[in-house]
Amino acid sequence: MASTLEKIYLYFSMGIILCPLILALINVKSYPKELKVITLYLVSIAFIGAYSAYLWSQNKNNLPVLHIYTMVEFTAIMLFYRVIFKTYIAKRWFGLLIAVFLAFCLLNATYIQDWKIFNTYPRTLESILVIGASLFYYYKITRQTLYTQIEKSPVFWINTGFFIYFSGSFLLFTISNYILPYSFKFNMMVWQFHAFLSIVNNILIFIGLWQHKKT
Repeated sequence: MASTLEKIYLYFSMGIILCPLILALINVKSYPKELKVITLYLVSIAFIGAYSAYLWSQNKNNLPVLHIYTMVEFTAIMLFYRVIFKTYIAKRWFGLLIAVFLAFCLLNATYIQDWKIFNTYPRTLESILVIGASLFYYYKITRQTLYTQIEKSPVFWINTGFFIYFSGSFLLFTISNYILPYSFKFNMMVWQFHAFLSIVNNILIFIGLWQHKKT
């Protein structure tokens, strides 16, 4: 069983999403389209994450929720990048990518990795695709001819949050099914690191939304 301190830390990592969520809900009317998508992302992730945390607190299997979480998370993030890359990539390609990914998730849960076990294949694929999108954003801003203060760009901070979170989580998603059966303690250490990445991601999203508030 996880210690009280470990539980507090994990609950904190889940609850910190309230900081960017509250800020987003307060200012959503003034947001451009990409930040409205991020608001939708935060609302969806917060609700699903809260239900997952409730199941965990009741010692119930919350992995079926993670399958849904993955599909919702990927869809929202790709909609965000669809807005960001609208002058570079046609919208239909993002729609196709989302549809193929969702189909893969459902096939995986039905025939490969049951709803009640960790969905490592979709989580790993999601990480690769989001890392690729975030790297393309960095490439795009390096090709700009006009000088801009990227540290004042909300998208820069949000993209950096996604890049750090999914880069750090990539290995965790890949090996998690192999860790759990052998060492609960080591598994807790791995997921504490994942919780740390989640905290960093939400802090960077908050900073990004705050940058818009300052403009």
